[in-house]
Amino acid sequence: MAYRAPPTGIARHVSNMLKGNLMKKSPVWLPVVQAIPPGPSIIRSQNPEVNISGQTELEQTLLSKPRNTNRLRHSEKHLRTPPPRPRAIVYPEDKLRRQFFKDHPFELARPKVLVENDLGINRTDYSKLMLDGMHPSEIDGDAVIKYQLHLMTHENMPERKAYAKATSEFYEIRAQQEQEERKAREGMNSILNTFHRKKWTQKGLYLEERALKEGQAASTQF
Repeated sequence: MAYRAPPTGIARHVSNMLKGNLMKKSPVWLPVVQAIPPGPSIIRSQNPEVNISGQTELEQTLLSKPRNTNRLRHSEKHLRTPPPRPRAIVYPEDKLRRQFFKDHPFELARPKVLVENDLGINRTDYSKLMLDGMHPSEIDGDAVIKYQLHLMTHENMPERKAYAKATSEFYEIRAQQEQEERKAREGMNSILNTFHRKKWTQKGLYLEERALKEGQAASTQF
């Protein structure tokens, strides 16, 4: 098995190999490693001052939960240092999304359009649930969640109050959408009933059915 030098002594090990003519050419990275020596471990420690969650300070205070960092598995309790684990990727909308779809499971059955709008710009303004010029069908569960988050972060509303306000406006928009769809169905049914009442429509259906029967009779002769 080949010798593996520790990270802190890799530059010294390569320099000794160059002095002993075991290496003919100096590696490109050797001056860099000599100027900036590596740490004792290849695993980088996390900087607690760096915010990698993407949350603002207000979102962290509203949606953060106390974490128990002392829990270890039975096979790990005798280790000197806990094994490194990646940090969980948590968005501020996750908690709100779980609550909304728990109360409104049928919203998951609605089809969602993943195509961008005509301008190729996704919506970023959630100061109102339904902006001017929007159709009620464009409002879905994600819009309600982001509108609730806007109320919590920009208007300092408590979570329950923001949820009640966002869902009440959502129910009004859904009622408006159902009313428009009901009127559209009634209008289409009235148009179809008008067509069926006309004599020329019935005559056209009769001629079409007779032509089909004549074609079937002609095909059986061959």
